[in-house]
Amino acid sequence: MLLLKGIRIKQETRMFYMFIGLWIAMFVFINVIPMAYSFYFSLTDYDGFSAPIFVGFSNYMNLLKDHRFTGSILQTIIFTFFNIVATLIISLFLANLLSKKIKGQGFFRSVLFLPYAVPIIATVFIWKTLLNRESGLVNLILGSINSSLSLNILVNYPMAALITVFVWQLGGSMIIFLAGFQNIPNALVEAAEIDGASPLAVLLKIKIPLLTPLIMYQVIVGVMLSFSVIVQPILLTSSPGAAFTAFLSQQPPSQNFFTLIYIFQQAFTNQNFGTAMAASWYMLLVMVIISLLFLRITRRFVFYEYE
Repeated sequence: MLLLKGIRIKQETRMFYMFIGLWIAMFVFINVIPMAYSFYFSLTDYDGFSAPIFVGFSNYMNLLKDHRFTGSILQTIIFTFFNIVATLIISLFLANLLSKKIKGQGFFRSVLFLPYAVPIIATVFIWKTLLNRESGLVNLILGSINSSLSLNILVNYPMAALITVFVWQLGGSMIIFLAGFQNIPNALVEAAEIDGASPLAVLLKIKIPLLTPLIMYQVIVGVMLSFSVIVQPILLTSSPGAAFTAFLSQQPPSQNFFTLIYIFQQAFTNQNFGTAMAASWYMLLVMVIISLLFLRITRRFVFYEYE
């Protein structure tokens, strides 16, 4: 019996590694090896053509003295904070409304989710048209109220315009929260209502605490997505005829000049791949620090069902 059991365990072990072997190989070749190469290039002076020259950690030290880089890190953090806060609050509010039995529930869910399926470039040009100073719908509405009202939002409030673009596409976050609301036991809500709790009290004291794991997940994903933003701020800045060449010839306003844009310009405009790779590792470090701080701060506020 022991011999048969040992043979069965070995067969199961072989099957286990057979199934995950391809994933491990892909992970090594697609993630580990490129990351190792990027760290090596961050220690070199490399223009993408000639042989890299090893310079140690000078790229990292020079970046700390570059105000454009440190400023891009700060603007990225500011954008990440406001983008996540706005997306979480609005998506939670909409998901809470759509979790109730109302007439046309399916229609409203579809309409609010639809922008999430719109491609990035189409989304940007939709909002560039709406926020245009001369012919945009926003300024037309403001002009109908007061002829002197005219806001150049894309120039004077570029981060607000960018956050609006992202909030418009909150369908993914809304669906996740909607699933969370539907998973909350009705017995808890009914018991609170019998005790005289108001809808706001039920939301704050019962529903949101039970949704804290989803909120934590959304924040972590939001940090990663916010730090990877590059297309939207550049397309919001560039003219329609230069939408694709703007990556090399133009740059967003200082409020929307994020770290990934700095990295792109260093690599493909200045052909300074060593500095670009070093900036990438700094960006990864900031993302990890923010995520770990958030996890540590919210550890006592996140409640799981088994607890």
